[in-house]
Amino acid sequence: MQASLSALPGCWPNYEHVDMRLCGLPGLIQDSPVKSEHPQMSIEEFELLAMRPGWKHEYWDGRAHITPREHGVIVAMPVTPRPVNTSLVLRRATGADAAELTTAFLEAFIDSTEYCDWETQKICEAADKAIRSHFAGERGKPHLASRVAMGFDRERGCDSIVGAALLTHAPRYSILDLLFVRPAWQRHGIATALLSDAMNELDSVGEAILKSAYHAANEASMNWHQRFGFVEEPDLMRARLYSTAARHELWRREKIGGVSDRERAALKSEAERWEIEVDRLEEIADREGYRAVAPILTWLD
Repeated sequence: MQASLSALPGCWPNYEHVDMRLCGLPGLIQDSPVKSEHPQMSIEEFELLAMRPGWKHEYWDGRAHITPREHGVIVAMPVTPRPVNTSLVLRRATGADAAELTTAFLEAFIDSTEYCDWETQKICEAADKAIRSHFAGERGKPHLASRVAMGFDRERGCDSIVGAALLTHAPRYSILDLLFVRPAWQRHGIATALLSDAMNELDSVGEAILKSAYHAANEASMNWHQRFGFVEEPDLMRARLYSTAARHELWRREKIGGVSDRERAALKSEAERWEIEVDRLEEIADREGYRAVAPILTWLD
């Protein structure tokens, strides 16, 4: 699932909002299962590892050190009417939902790359901060198009919040600030339904652009955004990372051997495509300044 860069990570707790049972009892919420990798290997073996642009690949003391890269990807799309396909009740999100949203956020993000290597307590604090700061307007005024999805909770014997799409206002467009679905309800199209319903309200009031952001190492969030229709904003740093990874992959495959002519041509084409994009964005940066190709610096403007 997705969260805004402003909401992830780092915060201080407000325990009135967090269901702290999730943070202290065995079998509920544990430390993040997503861990950085530090395998022992030779430098020659390290050089033959495939590079993932969203992750840092470093080597020292006889070990590879692979950790999530702290880089946010900004995406945008035009606001258009969307079909809403779900049997769940979708309603407007309000500040009164904060406690339940915090618990749902915590469940949804406990195994995400955003909290790689984090301890339980810090994740709980971050969950509280993400929801509390949204309704406080710290990343923009909360938007009336924000939605929650309601589903039946067998343990409680009543409906509860199973997912949310929380939006905010920016001066020139709207922002998808937080999007998440409880694990037990994921892969049922709920995130798509939530944002589609929100998108329809944006369209009804004449808004034109919706932007969002995700962590560069969160491939699930990247894939979801692409399927929904979001397109990456031009980003020189990200283009450089992809260019380096593509050129390395060509070298790596040649080094290992067994590359067919067709595979080699495809790898070269991918490397050249990113080199062309880097050149294009560098020209824009020279002409207009670095902020023109660094969307993370301007997306709340």
